[in-house]
Amino acid sequence: MSRSGAGTEQHQPASEADATETTFRASEHQHIRYNPLQDEWVLVSAHRMKRPWQGQVEPPPLETVPRHDPHNPLCPGATRANGEVNPYYDGTFLFDNDFPALQPDAPNPGLSDHPLFQTEAARGVCKVMCFHPWSDVTLPLLSVPEIRAVVDAWASVTEELGAQYPWVQIFENKGAMMGCSNPHPHCQVWASSFLPDIAQREERSQRAYQNQNGGPLLMEYGRQELHRKERLVLTSEHWLVLVPFWAVWPFQTLLLPRRHVRRLPELTPAERDDLASVMKKLLTKYDNLFETSFPYSMGWHGAPTGSEAEADWDHWQLHAHYYPPLLRSATVRKFMVGYEMLAQAQRDLTPEQMSSSCSGLSRVLVAVATALVSVSSPCPQAWGPPGVQYGQLGRSVMLCCPGVTAGSPVSWFRDGEPRLLQGPDSGQVHQLVLSRADSTDEGIYICRTLDGAVGGTVTLRLGYPPARPVVSCQAADYENFSCTWSQGQVSSLPTRYLTSYRKKTLLGADDQRIHSATGPWLCPQDPPGAARCVVHGAEFWSQYRINVTEVNPLGASTRLLDVSLQSILRPDPPQGLQVEPIPGYPRRLHASWKYPASWPHQPHFLLKFRLQYRPVQHPVWSMVEPVGLEEVITDAIAGLPHIVQVSARDFLDAGTWSAWSPEAWGTPSTGERQSPGKGQRTHPTASISWPTTTSWPLPKEILAGGQPPDGDQPHSKPEVQMQAGNLAPPRLSLQPGPRPLDHRVPLEQVAMLMSLGILSFLGLAAGALVLGLWLRLRLGQKGGSANRGFLGPIITVDKRTTAPNL
Repeated sequence: MSRSGAGTEQHQPASEADATETTFRASEHQHIRYNPLQDEWVLVSAHRMKRPWQGQVEPPPLETVPRHDPHNPLCPGATRANGEVNPYYDGTFLFDNDFPALQPDAPNPGLSDHPLFQTEAARGVCKVMCFHPWSDVTLPLLSVPEIRAVVDAWASVTEELGAQYPWVQIFENKGAMMGCSNPHPHCQVWASSFLPDIAQREERSQRAYQNQNGGPLLMEYGRQELHRKERLVLTSEHWLVLVPFWAVWPFQTLLLPRRHVRRLPELTPAERDDLASVMKKLLTKYDNLFETSFPYSMGWHGAPTGSEAEADWDHWQLHAHYYPPLLRSATVRKFMVGYEMLAQAQRDLTPEQMSSSCSGLSRVLVAVATALVSVSSPCPQAWGPPGVQYGQLGRSVMLCCPGVTAGSPVSWFRDGEPRLLQGPDSGQVHQLVLSRADSTDEGIYICRTLDGAVGGTVTLRLGYPPARPVVSCQAADYENFSCTWSQGQVSSLPTRYLTSYRKKTLLGADDQRIHSATGPWLCPQDPPGAARCVVHGAEFWSQYRINVTEVNPLGASTRLLDVSLQSILRPDPPQGLQVEPIPGYPRRLHASWKYPASWPHQPHFLLKFRLQYRPVQHPVWSMVEPVGLEEVITDAIAGLPHIVQVSARDFLDAGTWSAWSPEAWGTPSTGERQSPGKGQRTHPTASISWPTTTSWPLPKEILAGGQPPDGDQPHSKPEVQMQAGNLAPPRLSLQPGPRPLDHRVPLEQVAMLMSLGILSFLGLAAGALVLGLWLRLRLGQKGGSANRGFLGPIITVDKRTTAPNL
């Protein structure tokens, strides 16, 4: 029976037959792939990446990690659970695990009494290896020489433990998502008296392949991947990094040497240097993928060791596996549950899509290591003048003597004080530890060698690690946007910012895979060193992720902000606002303005406007939304200076309104309408005439209560110069509002007279009617018999003799 299960069926259902006629696409159709290294299959279902995610979202990683914590059992000088005190190491540090899973002296369980209940002896040792004395760094943030020291330590411990045990497993769990409870950079080394299951499968598969094909399995696989170029992530002179064809985890990679190498100790110095460089690049790519410190589990697999180390292991090829759990973002991970636990491994993202995602992240854009130059040295001096070192307020601070060899004993003094702070016999060699440093510890320290010579001076500055910066973005047009930022908290230390951006896409869709065209790219700071960067040539309907990382000598903190132009569009305020009185119309002002210079040219990109105005002594604004670039205010108060402002917004309501323009002042005319005369021009439509240049002074009583602010521009002064060259017909405002009566306006005088006339007529008519009724009643009483007339129906009911008793 074949793997697909078709061996028992001679005829397929119609639906399956139709499916075989469809063109197969690995990125759209599910299929299974074979893992020849571990002799297993994996189900690939790339189309599932299109489904919305409503599952668990992991909490964001810890923002800041202290560089040195005396209570952290992995830090230099800390006391571990078994009471041992760590040395003040300045490189790698290897020690026995205080809670080992394997012990060298475990007793033998004896023979089993039934084949279904078998046990065998399991002995070994477990060790912990710290990569660096600082807790706030990870492997991608270390320098290449520091990573090379880690590689050398791996090779050394493999050789040491491999002399006794058949299997030495080096592995690193990075991040709380992978079960790592301590953020200090470290790995573990477990040596066992038995060959673990995965190692046994790889041993059988590689031996069988060589017996059948005459060469190592992974050597041939590496050559095929180099030829196909479908899943390569990194290549160098001595190493390959690729996504395995059979990868199970979303962003799984395989690290292979180009030369046939069986174990880590066999690597040449050149291969070790190259490995350190490749590891730094690979792990930086991981961090750049979702702009986070990427979690993973990794481990080395080499040929078995121990008593059979000299046997024929030529079918083995040294390799390292990287298994990162993240799937869609920094907070969405893949779970190996359900089908994966009960049937077989399954993945959503195809290895080819994942390789495309990682290979585009070729440059270190979010590499805090570029700015944290001090991380590569035990004596951090890269942030200021030589001899300046930094520490965190309220925490233990470690100073090192810059002028002596690491490990040389020295004595420490405060500058100008004869008192010895720390002697050469303290056990802390060339380093000085200040517990719970405060502001009084800032200053200059002197270290002296055993012969009394000055080894060096150190200036200590204290502050705080960076907090996440506050970032905001704004687009002033349809193609460019800028982002500004400020410190989340004052650190009191020199600070730098790393800024980058990329276009967001949906992983899993063929036409929207992450590739080099989506970034990340540097967001250039404009001008250099300013708290502002500008993105040019952005797409209006696309989304972008902005990364602003604040870095100081104590660490780094990143703010990620997702933006789209249509949501952050905010034009600059309109320019050239002018307010002019209209002579002869004491309650009118004519306002005009121009598009902001930063806005694209009309007519393809339009703005709409809103205008607000008020008399200088009134606190409440009136507002209108003009059509065009001018507005006639019809309810101004004659003789009072008015403040006018205008703002703009995209005509399709994208984004938000701009800020208000600078204030412009204008005072309505107090004079009557004039006839055109010499030196005057007449408006061609409204027949409104005014002098070529007219200035209207403020009355003294107004000047006493409402002067414009000092320093206004000329167009903002209350004496407004009118430009006669603008002959466009003013458009009257339709804005209702209170209008104080001004009897000097002819139209208002006519309206008042007509109102009085109508009211007088109605009053006289009513009076005549009442008088007529009264006279008629009087005349009827004098004449005796009542002539009822139209008042006849008004008869009292109880005076009628014929009325029944009601």
